[in-house]
Amino acid sequence: MSGYVEILYTMFAMILVSTMVLNSNRIILSNNTVMVEGQLEEQVTALAQDIIEEARALEYDANTVPASGNDSEVPVVIPDGFSTLGSGSGENSRSGFNDFDDFDGWSDTITVNGIDYLVSCEVVYVETTDYQTYTTLSSGKSTLKKLTVSVSNDFLKLNESEEKKVYSFSFIRSYYAD
Repeated sequence: MSGYVEILYTMFAMILVSTMVLNSNRIILSNNTVMVEGQLEEQVTALAQDIIEEARALEYDANTVPASGNDSEVPVVIPDGFSTLGSGSGENSRSGFNDFDDFDGWSDTITVNGIDYLVSCEVVYVETTDYQTYTTLSSGKSTLKKLTVSVSNDFLKLNESEEKKVYSFSFIRSYYAD
């Protein structure tokens, strides 16, 4: 009888050790997943910040772009003298953009370290009364433009589903802050 008890103890110990190893592997896998997601999210943030900084360095509006190296011009009527949103002729890529709202409707796939990121931008005119809440203007223009940069990646999923998680970063630009 004592031989069976030793076999049962041995089997119980093997089951216990196997359960501990499985839990350890699950924790290690979970930690690695969180670490990789964190690194990808850092890259997403860096991409969005690069685009926002690039847009900030440009003129506020197509109608304020210097004609030939001169200082920026001021439209006669503000804000109605501003141009419509979007890129103009000959401004098909980021390298050709010359004002803030040229990024409206722009999208591209940017590859960093072999990983593709889908980046898209939207620019809208906004207004505010308290500088805390901003309302998008459905028509008309204002002295405030909002750039929203959205970045997604095949590896970053929403709540462990198959749906991609989209990260959005916004920046409000004022004509008077230039």
